Amino acid sequence: MKKIFITIISLLIFNVIGQAQKLNSAGIVSVYTQGVRISPDMAESLLRIEVTKTERYNVFDKLDMKEIIESANINAETCYGKKCMLSIGKAAEVDKIITGSIEDLGKKIVITVKILDIASESYDKIVIQEFINLETELQLMVQITVNKALGIENDPNIANNLIYYNQPPQTPITYTKNSGPRMGVAVVGGELGSVLTASEEYGGYDMFPVLSQIGYQFEGAYLSAGNFQALVEGLVLFTGIEQNMFNPSFTFINGFRSSKNGWEIGFGPTFRGKRTANGYYINDSGKLEDWRLPYEWNGQDTSGVYISNPNQIVERMDKRGGVKLSAGWVWAIGKTFHSGYLNIPVNAYFSHSKEGFYTGISVGFNIAKKEN
Repeated sequence: MKKIFITIISLLIFNVIGQAQKLNSAGIVSVYTQGVRISPDMAESLLRIEVTKTERYNVFDKLDMKEIIESANINAETCYGKKCMLSIGKAAEVDKIITGSIEDLGKKIVITVKILDIASESYDKIVIQEFINLETELQLMVQITVNKALGIENDPNIANNLIYYNQPPQTPITYTKNSGPRMGVAVVGGELGSVLTASEEYGGYDMFPVLSQIGYQFEGAYLSAGNFQALVEGLVLFTGIEQNMFNPSFTFINGFRSSKNGWEIGFGPTFRGKRTANGYYINDSGKLEDWRLPYEWNGQDTSGVYISNPNQIVERMDKRGGVKLSAGWVWAIGKTFHSGYLNIPVNAYFSHSKEGFYTGISVGFNIAKKEN
């Protein structure tokens, strides 16, 4: 009795294994692509990798399929229809042909996976999944779609970050909050750079002309239509903290950004505090080392007679002077990179005024939030 029981169990196991092996025969061919930067051949490889990883099919090797297709005189580059797929499946003697497509439709990437049963000449499954337009995550998108087609549960944390969810239509005017911290580095030039690097004896700061910057950016898109957004930005920065310099500034920028590729350009006024003093240059030379404050004029000749200062009194930046508001103009260009819902703006800028200029690079991060 025991031997009979073991024999029956063994036959059942072998039968299940045999059927599983039969069902696990599949070929991956002809993945159509449109608008994305990967080739159909690369897209086919992605689909083959993800189907193989599920261990639901015994997937034919890429080179084996290529040899079979060539032997059957089939042009795989134009073989996208059901009839052609059946021809490939019968030539390869597989149970299933799995194919699909990857298409860029502007705001979203649409991935399709189709499983064709060769015996019944009908599709077992056709799955269409829409994702946010993030080409760097194409393999994850293919994985999510394949799992959905095969009834495999996806990790919701990964899927929710990539799947495109339809939202109600918005009017062309939409206010978008897109704020976050900023940090960067600036090179200072012109008279401003000369004063910063000058000795304190001449009213300078005795600093290196490369300064760190840290602060916060407030940004909104007040007009969004087509592929462009009109932006307004407010930027508060603290410059030169590492060199014991406390120089806050506020910049107001109006600009434009491409919604398609993230490139942007902006311009606007900037305001910062500066220390200035009235003084003169010896013999009106204009040289930094000849700069003096009025009280430094001795006013006497060799005979002791007072002589008024013949040099022109002018106002100039001077660490020993009082604080006043200074205005300038900023030009900026940059690009916003995306990683899921995280935005990483990178900008190069040039800020100039009659005292000199700042030029540098600024980097930040934020998460987009919308409100009508």
